Amino acid sequence: MDPLPCGLIAFRHAPVPLSGVCYGRLDVAAELSAEAAATAIERALADRCLRPRAVWSSPLSRCAAPAAELASRLGAPHVVDERLLEIAYGAWEGRAWSDIERDDPLAYAAWLDGWERVGPPGGESALDVEARVRSFWRALSQAYGPPTGASPHLLVAHAGVLRALRVVACGATWPEAMSAPAPYLSAERFPLPASASSPAACSAHQKS
Repeated sequence: MDPLPCGLIAFRHAPVPLSGVCYGRLDVAAELSAEAAATAIERALADRCLRPRAVWSSPLSRCAAPAAELASRLGAPHVVDERLLEIAYGAWEGRAWSDIERDDPLAYAAWLDGWERVGPPGGESALDVEARVRSFWRALSQAYGPPTGASPHLLVAHAGVLRALRVVACGATWPEAMSAPAPYLSAERFPLPASASSPAACSAHQKS
């Protein structure tokens, strides 16, 4: 049993069958079926004696499909929220990173140099993602009543959203949030606004 209470437990979606391609907002199916991904998350929840009160996801199928399956199994509502979408890469969506670097070198260099504040053409910066994830996080404690230690909110998430949560819920800097890994189908825990305090406290919540 996991002794640490948490307001939100998040799992990154299963791997996708793409390599070297910019696919933030593309609706790319995961390599695992929704049922297999849901089973992996369900086992992790059972190991921690957790039964979520609500299951959240973006509209993209790599998150929404396993989230819907989990919600059905758990008898919990599945809530789709566009604030939980992966970062938008605009004109770069669906292109190989090597092609982007070759064909759009000035924009690519500007993004590499200032990615916290600068997005791709027509896309989002890290701070843009942070703003919408912060809005979601602040509203979460009012949704479906306050969570208890054994009944947190559950999020099937994109990596960009997980890293934004490290910033808004844990007080990490963006370089810190980006440097820590975000393994597929692994649990990461976050306090809600009423209990969020310091990066040290949040790091305790993240141990799984």
